Amino acid sequence: MKTIKADIEKIMALAAEVASEDGLEVYDVRVETEGPRVVIRVFLDKAGGILLGEIATFSRRFGARLDVEDPVDGAFVLEASSPGINRPLTRPAHYAAAIGKRVRITLVEPLDGVRHIAGILESADTGTIVVRREAGPVSIPAQLVRKANLEATQEELFGKGKKKK
Repeated sequence: MKTIKADIEKIMALAAEVASEDGLEVYDVRVETEGPRVVIRVFLDKAGGILLGEIATFSRRFGARLDVEDPVDGAFVLEASSPGINRPLTRPAHYAAAIGKRVRITLVEPLDGVRHIAGILESADTGTIVVRREAGPVSIPAQLVRKANLEATQEELFGKGKKKK
């Protein structure tokens, strides 16, 4: 595996600075290698939702800053986007913002015979995540979580729909 030579903390700080100038919030930053290239992925958000034009403006401004500050050794590709409706939960702040919302969690190994858990996130701290399912709450040790995402419901996506008369 290729070692990424990048100052990830500097990239995150620069992204946060440019985003705040535009009234945006950095949801997450990932620096990964894909084949021979380094990819910097920045996920942006804003209260009330983010517009494509805002992402494009951020991308131009942030790309220019990266070229000047040069936190990556060599060439890189910059991708900026929204985290999406079924956004990943990767940081404590993401879990805190998702309390009371529907989530889907995939575990690295089964817990009581189950590897995929969906329900309402009741609480999350550094050691335990509690999800309320129809069968009752389940406490998940944080180290067992492989992947966690918000799970948008039909009602959240499309509203309550009108009843036929």
